[in-house]
Amino acid sequence: MKRFLKISLPLLLLAFMVFSATDAQAKTKKSARTVYYIVCGSHSTLKQAIKQSEQMSEVMFYPVYKATANGKTVYRLCCQCYYNKADAEKDLEGFLSSFKGDDWWIWESKGLAKCVYRPLSPKGDGERIPALKPLSNPLTE
Repeated sequence: MKRFLKISLPLLLLAFMVFSATDAQAKTKKSARTVYYIVCGSHSTLKQAIKQSEQMSEVMFYPVYKATANGKTVYRLCCQCYYNKADAEKDLEGFLSSFKGDDWWIWESKGLAKCVYRPLSPKGDGERIPALKPLSNPLTE
């Protein structure tokens, strides 16, 4: 009996530790957080999206994000993103309303979208503007 316990007890402890570790990992595994992008243009080719981004860069700077819509790849120019849809709507109607046209809207993305183009920084040092980071609060009060 003692011999059985000497052999089986360490195996049981090992099995318990492995099970606990995988269970903890499964519980902490995060699902992608929804991100709401303000879109100011959408194109079927990257070349078209880059062209619009460069034409608009005198006023604001728009990185281009890759997305899928109706089974097709599209490229969206975005000016800001948020974790909360109400914040995105508030800024779209607030300070961005002066820029707003028919093609400005809010895109709901599961997680951060892939940034495929960043325009040059206005600093003139050859660097590119950073990809957008979701805001926790609207810029408009």
